[in-house]
Amino acid sequence: MKKHGVDLLRHPGITFHKMPVAGAVGFIFAAGIVVIALLGLPVAKWFLLASVAGGVVVLGMIRLAHRLRPRTEEEEIQLNVGRQTRQP
Repeated sequence: MKKHGVDLLRHPGITFHKMPVAGAVGFIFAAGIVVIALLGLPVAKWFLLASVAGGVVVLGMIRLAHRLRPRTEEEEIQLNVGRQTRQP
């Protein structure tokens, strides 16, 4: 059965953009997708390893930059805006 050139009897498939996943379930879902991709595309393991290595390098650079350049008083004030202090 066709209407305007579209097969109406054919199922559209799973649409991932309408699946709400968040929190721990979202993490499990994402990890599962990575595992499936690694099993289906063995060459993807090199991409994953390079991505993780690159992330570790960037993390190290950011942490080193924060250690070498201490915060100024103005930055401390900006970071504390909106925080409530406890009154004893």
